[in-house]
Amino acid sequence: MIAIALSLTMPAAAQPPASQPTLPPVVVEGTRVPVDRTAPEEQAREEIRRAPGGVNLVGEQQIKDSRASNLQDVLELVPGVWIRPRMGAADESQLSIRGSGLRNNFHLRGVNVLLDGFPYGNADGFSDFESLELLDTKRIEVYKGANSLRFGSNTLGGAVNLVTKTGLDAGLIEARSEAGSFGFFKNHLATGQAYGPFDFYLGLTAVDLDGYRDHSGQVRRRLYSSWGYHLPGGTTVRFDFNYVRSEERLPGALTEQELDLHSRRADPANLNLRLKAARDYDYARDALTFRTPLSDTQTLEWSTQLNYQDLHHPLSFAVIDDTTYAYSTELRWISVAPLFEHGNRLTAGLQYFGTRQIDANFTNVAGAPAALTKDQLNIANTVGLYTENQLDLTPAFTVIGGGRLQYAIREVRDRFLRDGPGDTDANDSDAVDFLSFAPRAGLLWRVGRSVRVYGNASHAYEPPLLVELTAPGQLQGNLGQLEAQKAWQFELGTRGDLDKRLGWDLSIYDVELWDEIQNVNVTPFAGAPFTIPRFRNIDRSRHTGLEAGLDLLLAEDVARRVGLGATGDTLRLRAAYTFSRFVFVDDATFGNNDLPGAPRHFARGELRYDHASGFWFAPNVETVPHGYYVNSENDARTKGYVTAGARLGYTYKPWQLGVFVEGRNLPDVTYTSSVVVDAANRRFFEPADGRAFYGGLEWRFR
Repeated sequence: MIAIALSLTMPAAAQPPASQPTLPPVVVEGTRVPVDRTAPEEQAREEIRRAPGGVNLVGEQQIKDSRASNLQDVLELVPGVWIRPRMGAADESQLSIRGSGLRNNFHLRGVNVLLDGFPYGNADGFSDFESLELLDTKRIEVYKGANSLRFGSNTLGGAVNLVTKTGLDAGLIEARSEAGSFGFFKNHLATGQAYGPFDFYLGLTAVDLDGYRDHSGQVRRRLYSSWGYHLPGGTTVRFDFNYVRSEERLPGALTEQELDLHSRRADPANLNLRLKAARDYDYARDALTFRTPLSDTQTLEWSTQLNYQDLHHPLSFAVIDDTTYAYSTELRWISVAPLFEHGNRLTAGLQYFGTRQIDANFTNVAGAPAALTKDQLNIANTVGLYTENQLDLTPAFTVIGGGRLQYAIREVRDRFLRDGPGDTDANDSDAVDFLSFAPRAGLLWRVGRSVRVYGNASHAYEPPLLVELTAPGQLQGNLGQLEAQKAWQFELGTRGDLDKRLGWDLSIYDVELWDEIQNVNVTPFAGAPFTIPRFRNIDRSRHTGLEAGLDLLLAEDVARRVGLGATGDTLRLRAAYTFSRFVFVDDATFGNNDLPGAPRHFARGELRYDHASGFWFAPNVETVPHGYYVNSENDARTKGYVTAGARLGYTYKPWQLGVFVEGRNLPDVTYTSSVVVDAANRRFFEPADGRAFYGGLEWRFR
């Protein structure tokens, strides 16, 4: 459908109407300073459209119309994003863009998640999801691949930037309560106002979930606040503070037989009351941002933050007890001064990101730490210098060039068994560094007013994470055992809209990789009821794919046409399709097998009816038509599925009072949501929730 629509509409779009007067070229986009987080959504959309590659923006209304429990709820119609919750409505998810981080059997790697442009997580790129609150978020920007260079990112997957609310966005009272299947309760209360140059926002969230599976409950308590001040002359200062208390039980993965027969059960090793597999932590974050205009065409930004996490993490093989400090600072300069009378934008930035983690492991006795088995200090430091220039050769044609120079350090300082008399054992102490330059080039052609054609080529360079270098299955004391992952990525695509009746987003890409990092979970001894992670480099691999999004206005004034008299209602079709082919290339062990962890075909569609009265109804369907491999040997795979759901809501606009109801997996299909790849005990499968219903009430008072 998308291909047919493009073939019919693009030639017409490329030629302006004959009656349109010819005007002198005027450069508009190249002379505007990029928006900050307080800008309205439409300005943010114009900004993101400047990228010469795959990008998407999810607005506040889309967030509010969803369950807003995890990132899948809000990114499910973004093509190319494969995000699968490991426990239904819980936050923890498998997230991959263009095959990045397929090894992430736990938490996140290969995609930079950011809060208002601040890197979220640790300096080596490792992070989780539990501290993110979507109801404090007003939009989400998705930059695929090297299109995230504006944030200094050079990961294969790109970046997902959550732009949070300020006092300029909120009402005096914002309240929302939700409840649903499997013991799901979520309450959110927020307030925000602006008083002259000062504004503030405060959001409080409580989430409780029993979970679809045994031993999968969670508790989240989140506080988010933002305080801003506008100084004379245009300088702005903003301070953010977050606090999160997270408690989560871990059900683990299932075998294929268990998935088919007892999908609600937990892995017996995780359910064992003696072990009590869980992940609990306290998290706090402070962030400070200054933004000041140096002139009409230059802006300087400085940002800094400090994150703290105190983790208690009982697992089958140990109790992980970590205290982590992560800190970053960045100076960014933006100039939109014309270059040789052509529109031009130059962005340059200097970043520093560091992490110090006190990493202690204990034997697990009834979920509590007993004997100390590891005590070390993990250190990661990254310094990056990046620049990107966008030059308008003509008002319709822009060339983009840039790159990132990066130096990264991974260090482990052993502190175990070094306190005894005369003991100098430091067998795990080691350090390794990585130096790289990642260039990027692209072009953007504006065809008419709202159609864009783009292409780019870029290099990605990802050093291994500390958790990969020090995993239980690695050779201890040798941090040089893993190489950095390197890739060249090539992309072509188009996006645009025609008179707001048809919108599309279409891109194809090819990624050639060297030393892609693979997670191989091994059993530590014969008959072990659990596996431990081990990582290795794949000599050569290839990721190719197609991402297609469609937004089609099918009909207007439907009610009037059937004699109900009302006007202004619409019927729209929104759909996202992703084709992915991720393979080994002449691997000594796995030949040209598929890389495990993602399907070849994934599609989701939604048909939405909006009535002028405030009522809306949106049935949806999702399918993975063919299962995908879950191990590198390609002898185990998931099963394909088709499932459906529906959402409906009503907003009484005079009171700004809204209500919504949602049904998920209405056919009650048993299928795999996320996977644990290459598990030696063949526990690959983490099931999706069964049939579920949710409802909520929302009120806003200005």
